[in-house]
Amino acid sequence: MNLVTAEHLTKSYTERLILNDTDFSINEGDKIGLIGVNGTGKSTLLKLVAGLEEPDTGTVVRGRNLDIRYLPQNPVFEEGETVLESVLRENRSRYHDQIWDLESQAKAMLNRLGIPDHDQQIGQLSGGQKKRAALASVLLSPTDLLILDEPTNHLDSAMADWLEEYLKRFKGALLMITHDRYFLDSVTNRIVELDNGKLYSYQANYEGFLELKAERMDMEQASERKRQSILRVELEWMKRGARARSTKQKGRIQRYEALRDAKGPEKEQAVEMESISRRLGMALHIVERAKELVSAENTRFEDVVQNLEQSRQGLEAERQEAMRLSVEAQKARQEAQEEKEKIKLQCEAELERARTEARNL
Repeated sequence: MNLVTAEHLTKSYTERLILNDTDFSINEGDKIGLIGVNGTGKSTLLKLVAGLEEPDTGTVVRGRNLDIRYLPQNPVFEEGETVLESVLRENRSRYHDQIWDLESQAKAMLNRLGIPDHDQQIGQLSGGQKKRAALASVLLSPTDLLILDEPTNHLDSAMADWLEEYLKRFKGALLMITHDRYFLDSVTNRIVELDNGKLYSYQANYEGFLELKAERMDMEQASERKRQSILRVELEWMKRGARARSTKQKGRIQRYEALRDAKGPEKEQAVEMESISRRLGMALHIVERAKELVSAENTRFEDVVQNLEQSRQGLEAERQEAMRLSVEAQKARQEAQEEKEKIKLQCEAELERARTEARNL
């Protein structure tokens, strides 16, 4: 069942176009990770889906009676409330006949998220504590669609693990932004990438997204190489002295101009994802703790440590290989861009010459 359908979305801030006639949808069971370069408009898209902002053009259609809970990147609270009052405020109307059970759940969730003083004034909390209190408020009531903007910010490893399990068990649809690759791999079943104003959907977690995107980039590069090859042929024809006398020649010159003016694949900027080093650090800490626990039982823990070290070395090798491939890809993109600019200048010169000759006929 379709929950949200957005079509032909366009949205600008000042002169910056962040959504460019693009489409998007959310279905039942979707657990979507929205990724993209910082500043591309991911948070704005979340607000559009939640109904907090309107697109410049295009439509966002939400299912009838669709219930949405939204966690902003920087939550704002009413002054003078306690932590518990703030968390319960937007949930009381949903469960007015079960208020005592709701309070108990709220307190348990706040404790999980490292806020044990439920009677503390909300204004006295740090920014990170406020974000966690807002997260508790959003998660407290069941909903059809959860929209979370950076939910893992300000969470320690234990809190992140708890949230991860909560979202994996969550029965509704999920749309979230996070830079935690491990979290994306574990929770999501679909990745949506915002790139140069367009949205690209991949039915996979983050690891699968990397493979599918590489295939898409390869196809785009292949199309660009084909365009450049045809353009070179047409350029040679122009150099031999194109004449715009016949309809056929005029059409060929127009095709040449279209090829010349077509845009190739944009140079990719790196999407900043959190390093797995934090998770590895936690794993090593767990190993040390486990070593203490099993030492009394004479377990050959050296074998466990050896396996872990081999895994660490394998991950490090993969990281080094990924860095090498990234450098090579960047170099190739730069060379392709330079070649493109060179051909474009040649094309413009030859086209101007052909036009001058045509005018003189």
